[in-house]
Amino acid sequence: MVNSTHSLHRRETKYDLLLFLVPLLFCKLTPVMPAYITGVARILSTHALLTLHYIYCDKDNYNNKLTQKQLTREKEDYLVGIVLHMWAQIALQLIFPGMFFTDNSLIKACAINTFWSHVLVVEPLYYFAHRWLHIPEHMKAMHGFHHLSIHTLPSTSLVQNFQEHFVYIATFGPAFLLPYFLGGCQHWVCIGAYLVLFDLINALGHMNIRVTNPIWTGKWSPIRYLFYTPEFHLGHHAYFRANYGLFMPIWDFALGTQREYKKPDDNLLPTNQQDFVFIGHNGGLGHLLTCPEFSVYNVYEKYRQTFLPLQVEFILVHLANMVCRMFMKTYSVSCYCINGLKIGRVICVLKTPIDYIYPSRYAAVNNEIVQLIKDENKKCGTRYFGLGNLNKMKQLNDGGKVITEMIKTDPELKGKSIRIWTGDTMTAASVYNQIVEIPGVNEIFYIGANGKIGNAVCNLITKRRPDIKIKVFSSYESMSHPNITYTTDLAEMLKYKIVVAGKIVSGSKFAKAFKLAQSNNVANKTRFVLDYTVPFIPIDVQLFPEIKHIPIGLLRVNSKSFLRGHFDLCMSHDQDHIYPCHAGCIMNAHEGLETDEVGDIDLDDMEARWKKALNYGFQNRIINYKCD
Repeated sequence: MVNSTHSLHRRETKYDLLLFLVPLLFCKLTPVMPAYITGVARILSTHALLTLHYIYCDKDNYNNKLTQKQLTREKEDYLVGIVLHMWAQIALQLIFPGMFFTDNSLIKACAINTFWSHVLVVEPLYYFAHRWLHIPEHMKAMHGFHHLSIHTLPSTSLVQNFQEHFVYIATFGPAFLLPYFLGGCQHWVCIGAYLVLFDLINALGHMNIRVTNPIWTGKWSPIRYLFYTPEFHLGHHAYFRANYGLFMPIWDFALGTQREYKKPDDNLLPTNQQDFVFIGHNGGLGHLLTCPEFSVYNVYEKYRQTFLPLQVEFILVHLANMVCRMFMKTYSVSCYCINGLKIGRVICVLKTPIDYIYPSRYAAVNNEIVQLIKDENKKCGTRYFGLGNLNKMKQLNDGGKVITEMIKTDPELKGKSIRIWTGDTMTAASVYNQIVEIPGVNEIFYIGANGKIGNAVCNLITKRRPDIKIKVFSSYESMSHPNITYTTDLAEMLKYKIVVAGKIVSGSKFAKAFKLAQSNNVANKTRFVLDYTVPFIPIDVQLFPEIKHIPIGLLRVNSKSFLRGHFDLCMSHDQDHIYPCHAGCIMNAHEGLETDEVGDIDLDDMEARWKKALNYGFQNRIINYKCD
């Protein structure tokens, strides 16, 4: 029995940069710059192609969803082959010192010889090597890793089992070696160009596009046999035992392994349909890094903070935003389909956290929100809009009220039945139910209870669960109830098993409170910090490792029919999850709610909306509250 080398294995990636720098160790023995020029060119061209493929193929195709599991796996491995080829080039330079450095006047001859070496040797050699890899033993041991990718990306072409990379180095080697040994010359420029072009053409076969021009697909067209289309290789991924050829299908036609494959129709709703827009904004540098145009592999990444202070990150992303504003007014994320009938999309105003910190900028933010609404209504007839995160904060526009008033007085929008929703009712409902469903809960420590969400949650708890006592961290006592008390000492949180966080508190304040408690020998009772702030930024709990910092206010989407597509990108959470405010607005759009949802939260509506959410297939994340 052959054990799979990939099913239960995850590659360690923290040393990747060091592995990339290994060729520098040989800089005294051979020129390493050509290997790095080739490697960097391959990496940049791959990223550029990934970006273009996302924009023009995947962005608005809600039927072809990128899965977090595939993206995580491919991200760990798609650059391995490039690094190994750099090592191989250095090794060949050491063994054959003059191999890649013939006179520049011979570059053209080297290129011609490399081309014919590929056509006459590499193509048939790859065909038979590929068939060998599909022998069950080899498929399970190596090649099956590549075929784990169902909806392929251009860079899927680079994702192979580690041992399989060496099979391909041997298979593609003749393109490097034959021009030198038979033609007497080879040049690193030709090899670099060959590898970059090879990557791009190989990526073509993993693109989810259809080529229908008879020049490429006609029975009597020679190109059909000499150069493949994406559907030819997609057929290999669909059938497994067909279409083994590299770039030239002629070997499959000659040896009887060619099978026709037609990419299924996507059957998408009209491209200009857009029923609902959720208006977002940039959340900082960690948020910017999750944009698929930057790297599609980062779209489900958690919010990553660099070594820089958060304030410095905000300044840097604000400067980047200023550059972006020279070329675009808004940033559109992928669309998604609501119950097969309506189209929703997240569109961001080009504003950063700095714009929401200073009151002098508030008017400009509100004006840009209204301008976005005008543009989308004019372009697509969109009437339903949701306000995401800081776009609805009380200081900015009184929880959306100011936006609705601006719409009523705007000559372009008044009378067009524009609806504005915050979705806060659903967020409050989610947080409330997450708390009251904790087994045996009778007290909580609440950070941020004076906010709109926290106020609604606390009021409903006192109304429905009078057995739960609430300690609020705040100097302002906004609620008066026997079950609610206040404190200004953050260290008091350690007296409570359950801490709820609805406000971002700087890591330095947590660290100060933890150190103070430790120096005073305070026994820590806290086991869970349930945090619904956006973005979720992990706190340092090294002093009290028994504390679990867990994001809540996050719904799992169980129904594959109610929501389809990339509704979950760039949100710093896992696939098939959604923030409750976003989900609440989607429910409103689906139901065609013709009233605004702004201002204060209605407690009775919280309970009614939660019942509907469960019926639509939304649920709070399941947390194991058993303590070790």
